[in-house]
Amino acid sequence: MTISADAARAEPTLPQSSTGAAAGTPTPEPATGGERRTSGRRGRARDRLLDRGSQPSVVPGELSRVRDIENTLLFIDDDLRETALAMTRIEDYLTRALQTLESPDVRREHVVALAQDAVVLDHLDALSETLESLRRRLGKLSSTMR
Repeated sequence: MTISADAARAEPTLPQSSTGAAAGTPTPEPATGGERRTSGRRGRARDRLLDRGSQPSVVPGELSRVRDIENTLLFIDDDLRETALAMTRIEDYLTRALQTLESPDVRREHVVALAQDAVVLDHLDALSETLESLRRRLGKLSSTMR
């Protein structure tokens, strides 16, 4: 079986639900021509977070009735991006650890370097802080949605 270069670079997919769509995402439209997305909505959460910071967005549903919602949503979006960044940095550390352990020439000093890398603890602290801030802001938002 031969894998194309595009398939080799493709991102991993989410587990499929019983309806055939990835959990929490709509089923994609069949590919037509060179563009595979016709809905305009990006599939990866990370991409959507970045889009929210750079594109005007419509305030949906009940949120549109909340007074001064725009500023609150800006702060929530910032917390979401900061949390995702901390998670990415922690994932990078885990990936380095996995690559080290899977390496055929792994040596003691490589493992020691990983064990002594205190920067990942800073990222864990940042993750904890941004998650707490996000939860606090979401709680405040929910209290205004009466």
